Amino acid sequence: MNPIDPSRPAPLVSVVVPTYNRGHCISACIDSALAQTMGDIEIIIVDDYSSDDTAERVAAYADPRVQYVAQLSNQGGAAARNVGIRRARGEYVAFLDSDDLWLPEKLEKQIAGMRAADCGLSYTWLRCVDDDGNETMLIHPEVEGECYQRMLVSNFIGSFSNLVVRRDLLLLENGLDENFRSCQDWDLLIRLCRRARVHCQREYLVLYLQSVTDKVRISTNPRSVVQGHRRILAKFAAEYAALPAPVRRQAYEVFMALFAHSGSIGDALNMGWKRVGSGAGPMELGRCAHLIARASRRKLGQQLATRRFA
Repeated sequence: MNPIDPSRPAPLVSVVVPTYNRGHCISACIDSALAQTMGDIEIIIVDDYSSDDTAERVAAYADPRVQYVAQLSNQGGAAARNVGIRRARGEYVAFLDSDDLWLPEKLEKQIAGMRAADCGLSYTWLRCVDDDGNETMLIHPEVEGECYQRMLVSNFIGSFSNLVVRRDLLLLENGLDENFRSCQDWDLLIRLCRRARVHCQREYLVLYLQSVTDKVRISTNPRSVVQGHRRILAKFAAEYAALPAPVRRQAYEVFMALFAHSGSIGDALNMGWKRVGSGAGPMELGRCAHLIARASRRKLGQQLATRRFA
C-alpha cells in the first residue's frame, strides 16, 4: 500500500473515497478515478474498519497516487469523509463512493466549468444503475448559480459521487456534521451553498448504483432516512422559517412526501400543519390529504409485513 507522502507535490484534486466492506467493487471504483483525463490527483481511500478483503485489493495498486487510510473502528461515512478532507492537499476535493464509477472526463470538465463560472462547487448529472449494471434512472437537474434557497427545498445534487468542492470551503465549514447518519450530504450542501455559487456540468459523468441488496447504504434504511430529515428540519429551523411563504411550502411538501413514503404518519402530519400555517391553498390542502393517506397505507403495509415475518 502507499501511505500518504507529504514530500510529494500537492495535486490539483484530492479524491476522497470512503469505503466499508466493499472489496467486491473497490477496484472498479479506483480504476475509474485513475482513468481520469486529469491526472493531477491523489486518491485517498478511507477504509472504515472493513472486515472483508478491501485492504488487500487496495494494496494491489502500485500507483503512488493511491493512498490508504485504515480506521481503527467503524465510525460511519461522515467521519470517514472528514478523515479524507483533513488529509487532502489538493485545491479541490472530489468525493467518490466506493460502489460508484466516474467517466474519464468528469474531473477535467468540472474543474474547467467551476473556474470559468467562478463557482465553489460543481455537480454532474447522474446515470443510475442497478446491481446488474442496467440503467434505472437519469437524474439531470439544471440548477446553478446562487442556490441557497433552492438547496433548502431539496437536495438537487443528490450524491457525493458527482460533487467537487474547493477545499478551503470544506475547511471553513469544518467538513461534515458527524451527528448525521443520513442526509449528511444535504446538510453539508446547504452550508456550502450559503458560501458559494454552484456549477452544473450538464453531462452524465457518474454511474450511481441504486442497490436494493446493499445493506451498507444508509439510504436504503427508512428509519435512518427519516431521522436524517428530522435533523435537517431541526438544525435549519430558523432558515426554513425565514423563507418566503411559497418557497417554505414547497420545502415542507418535499419533507411531507418523504415522511409519507417512509410511513411516518406523525412527521407527515406535522409537515401538513406547517404547510397550512404557511398559507396552503385548496389544491395544496388536497395534496396534503393525499400524502397523509399514503403515509397511513405505508405504515399499515409495514405493520402487516412485520407480523407476517414475526
